[in-house]
Amino acid sequence: MFKGKLKFIVAIAVIALTVSYLVYASGSAQIDPESEDALLVNSQAKTEVKLFDIDGSGLGDKKLTYSARMRTQDLTATEDTRGIAYLQMTVLFPDGEELVARGPRVPLSGTTDWRSADTVLYVDNGGDPQSINLDLIVDGAGKVWVQDVKLSNRPLRTDYLFWGHVVVWIVLIIYIYHLIRKQGRLTRELRSLQGRT
Repeated sequence: MFKGKLKFIVAIAVIALTVSYLVYASGSAQIDPESEDALLVNSQAKTEVKLFDIDGSGLGDKKLTYSARMRTQDLTATEDTRGIAYLQMTVLFPDGEELVARGPRVPLSGTTDWRSADTVLYVDNGGDPQSINLDLIVDGAGKVWVQDVKLSNRPLRTDYLFWGHVVVWIVLIIYIYHLIRKQGRLTRELRSLQGRT
């Protein structure tokens, strides 16, 4: 376990926290001595770094976005790993339910410059989560830096449900109208054919 400073942003407020990083499996985590605002993870195998464990009170019925800036150096696959690094957000509920989101869609691998990464989760089961875990997963051997870790939340828009239903009904009405017109045309054509014979 290592203690250090890392920027953490909740909604709009910027808070500098002293946190404990828990590292699971083969790897180490330390504040990068060169930049002092990034966490450096040196991994030899699959490594899970627990960055933050957040109380979920008041975060029910929200769109949660976990984002950070990441950089990799010589991140490669081994026999048991894929050679990638990504963010993982786990939302735990009091009833034991667990929601997991991972991102970015294309995980970092090899050697990269600083890139923005994020993952989104819609918490819409009606209750507040018990806790939210923000993790960094390194599935390979190499170095990964992470900085500017953010968890932002927005209320879920319920009006999109209403307008989604309205659009479906409008399309359905237009389709039925089109079918009725087509049926009328076919009926007229059949009558004209019957009149000729």
